[in-house]
Amino acid sequence: MNKGDSESNRFERKFIIPERLTHSIEEVIKSNSVLMRKIFYPRFVNNIYFDNPSFRFYFENIDGVCERMKMRIRWYGNLKGRIKKPVLELKQKHGLTGTKSFFRMPSFNLSDIYHPGFLSSLFQKANLDMRKKNLMLSLKPTLINRYQRKYFLSLDQKFRLTIDDHLEYFPVSSPEQLSSRGIKDSLSMIMELKYAPIYQLESANITQEFPFRVIKNSKYVRGVQIIYNLGTYI
Repeated sequence: MNKGDSESNRFERKFIIPERLTHSIEEVIKSNSVLMRKIFYPRFVNNIYFDNPSFRFYFENIDGVCERMKMRIRWYGNLKGRIKKPVLELKQKHGLTGTKSFFRMPSFNLSDIYHPGFLSSLFQKANLDMRKKNLMLSLKPTLINRYQRKYFLSLDQKFRLTIDDHLEYFPVSSPEQLSSRGIKDSLSMIMELKYAPIYQLESANITQEFPFRVIKNSKYVRGVQIIYNLGTYI
């Protein structure tokens, strides 16, 4: 296992794609003046999100706390069965920008998360420093989400863009809930534009060309509200 890798500060701008434009979204993206192009094949993204018993991370996001975080285990491909190449991600928000740290973990089966002591053992193998390790040991899984993601990059490589659809959420309080079908999100598609702070002024030209509404969206917050019947904020 390697020590954690990290991404530098970046902005993320999120947009709701109206139902009427979902079928033509790629044409809209590729017609942008920065010449977006596909850089990766579409794939399903799966996440186990963690929070403390009082839902600290959820409420920090809702309250707009400037310095806040999210913790999740991410993997790609199939949701259930053997999870290969999982990564523990610590996503931290610093005002309007954010950073992300990655910690590679050993493969495991999704059902293992219900075995006593398994998650503690898993976190011990992730080469976390003592502060992060103690933090993870104080958390519990709160939900799983899953979506299909497409990837784009501008010709000058300053801007990355992703499209997420087929969003669904799974409760994780018991193994039986994982056997059930996920709860589908009413939002048909989310687009995210990502870039370094030095390109903030240039980003305005890109966003003005998109016929979409900028939103404040957190898949974790939305999942908590849907699964725990707290209402949605969009």
